Amino acid sequence: MAVTTDPFTAAELAAVIPEIWTPFANEEFFAKTVFANFCTDISPHMSAGGDIAHIPGVYSNSFTPNTQSTQGAEVTTEAVSMDDDTLTVDTHKYIAILIGDKDMKQIAAQYDINRIWAEKMAGTLADALEDALAALWSSVSTNTVGDTATVLTDAEVRQSIEKLDSTNFPLDELGFFVHPYVYWNQLHAISKYYDQGSVGPANANGPVATGNFAGNTSMARALRGFLYGIPIYTSSNVVSGLQTYRNLLLHTSALAFAVQTRGAGPVRIQMDYQLENLAMLTVADILYGVAVIREPGAVLMNASSAFIGS
Repeated sequence: MAVTTDPFTAAELAAVIPEIWTPFANEEFFAKTVFANFCTDISPHMSAGGDIAHIPGVYSNSFTPNTQSTQGAEVTTEAVSMDDDTLTVDTHKYIAILIGDKDMKQIAAQYDINRIWAEKMAGTLADALEDALAALWSSVSTNTVGDTATVLTDAEVRQSIEKLDSTNFPLDELGFFVHPYVYWNQLHAISKYYDQGSVGPANANGPVATGNFAGNTSMARALRGFLYGIPIYTSSNVVSGLQTYRNLLLHTSALAFAVQTRGAGPVRIQMDYQLENLAMLTVADILYGVAVIREPGAVLMNASSAFIGS
C-alpha cells in the first residue's frame, strides 16, 4: 500500500539543495611547443635592439676546382655570390582583460582567477608563434612530396629523407613535424612501422625500431619517438588547408625566429590596478618574427586530411 501520493520533488526542495563549486577549474590544453624548441632561435642576437636580422649564406653557390696543368702558371681566381637571408621582427600581439573590484571581491577565494586567465593568455600567445613557424610551409618549394588526395606513405617518408641526405644535410640534425591525424591514422597504418617481423629480432639494429616510435620520449616537446633514426614530433599547429596537412621534415637551420618581448620570457604578463576603472588590468604580449633562412633544408610532406590508412 502506498504511504503517500504526493512525495517531494527536487523543485520543491531546491531551497535546501546546495550547488557545489569544486576547488579546481578545467583549464585549456595548448599544442606543445615543438617548432620554437627545434628551429634556429636568433633572439639573443637581437636583444640589444634592431628590427631586421641578416643571415649571410654561401650554401647556394659552389666553387669549381681548377687544374694547374703547367707548374708555376698563374692561378685562376673565382668569386661566388653570397645570399642575404633576413628575418624581420614585426609582429606584436597582445591580450588584455579587465576585472572590476566588485566582481574580483565576489569571485570565490578558492579560485586564483588572475593566474588562470594569465596562463591561458600566455598559452594563446605562445601558440601564435608556433602557428607562424608552421605557416612557413608555404615558402617551401625546392623539396615537396605527397599530394592532397592520398595518405602519407613510407615511400614518401624515405623520399623526404633522401632529398636532404643527397644535399648533405646532417641526418642527426633533422626532425619530422606531423599533424596528429597523420601520425595516428596514416603513419601508424604502415605495417613495417609496427610489425616486428619486418625488422627481425628485438635487438636488431634495423632502420625502423621495434614498434617504430618506441624509445625515449619527451611529452613536453611532443616527441613520439624516432623514424629511421630521425625524431618525429606531433603538433596540432601543423597547417591544414585544401584538405591537406602540410607536414614538414626540417633541418634546424631551415626556419628561424626571434622574440624581442620586453622582460624575461617569450610572453610578458603585466598587471596594473586602474584607479579610473576601479579594476585590475592584465595584459599579455609577445613581439616576434619568423623566416625561412635556408629553404633547401626543408621538405614539405603533403598528406590528405580526409583519408585514413588501412
